[in-house]
Amino acid sequence: MTPPAAPGAASILRGIVIMTAAMLIVPSMDVMAKVLTQSMPAMEVAFVRFVGQLLVAGVVGLVIGEGRRLIPPRPLGHVLRGLFLAATSLLFFSALAAMPLTDALAIAFAEPMILTALSPIFLGETIGWRRWAACGVGFLGTLIIIRPSFEQFGHVALLPLGSALTFAGYHIMTRKLSGQGSLTAVQFTTGLVGTVALGIVLAASAGAGVLSAPVVWPQGMGWVIFLSIGVLSFVTHGMIVTAFGHAPAAVLAPFGYLEIVSATGLSLLVFGDFPDPPTWAGIGLIVASGLYIVHRERVRGRSRALPPSA
Repeated sequence: MTPPAAPGAASILRGIVIMTAAMLIVPSMDVMAKVLTQSMPAMEVAFVRFVGQLLVAGVVGLVIGEGRRLIPPRPLGHVLRGLFLAATSLLFFSALAAMPLTDALAIAFAEPMILTALSPIFLGETIGWRRWAACGVGFLGTLIIIRPSFEQFGHVALLPLGSALTFAGYHIMTRKLSGQGSLTAVQFTTGLVGTVALGIVLAASAGAGVLSAPVVWPQGMGWVIFLSIGVLSFVTHGMIVTAFGHAPAAVLAPFGYLEIVSATGLSLLVFGDFPDPPTWAGIGLIVASGLYIVHRERVRGRSRALPPSA
């Protein structure tokens, strides 16, 4: 397999900025999903999240004249990516139904480490010791936040860990498929795959009577929340796809930790969960690791820009 061409410093920094913005927005969707799981099955919430993304992407595609190009070339890879994201949403939303958002997200933050470890194998990317060290510092921050043991939540604590693994697979496929199909087509295909896959699972689960709660028809603000989740899914995952088109997965991996910053604020605002001092210390390590990666990219960019005689 031929590794992807190395992007320039300006492209890498652009990817970092886009990824950072996406990670600060994503927790708002998780908060809305947690609110919905209090009155309906997590599987239904995950299913409608993809329905919303499918509808938004379809409408946008028609408006901008891409109606005939909504299925990208080599669709099998895009199907696999959609399945990874569908599994991620199902696992994480199921965890949110029983766990505080900050705890679930902290456990799911094993994903950047998983992604960093898998990038040389599946993407042929080179990882220097400084990036490994920065990822390690960020992961140490998540361990400080995770403090409660698995005994507190039982097997439910394994759900966000599973979502970390499937989300790493989603990111790897995003990098491998970079440039294949328009952004709208990528979003439409992901929404379509998630809708079909989770729709089948939801119907089968409801028929077998194994859902944690009966499937219900949304009422009033429920529709507004569903539409908002669909729009946010379209926007944020479009930003993630764009970011991975600009920078290597191993560079972007630590910036996934920034999601905890927004999640902490929203948890306090919506659910009244206020992190204690050790949690703030963990968040500080997470942010520091991301800022160090930015610093290293700037240093490397300046080095590449110097003439050979320098």
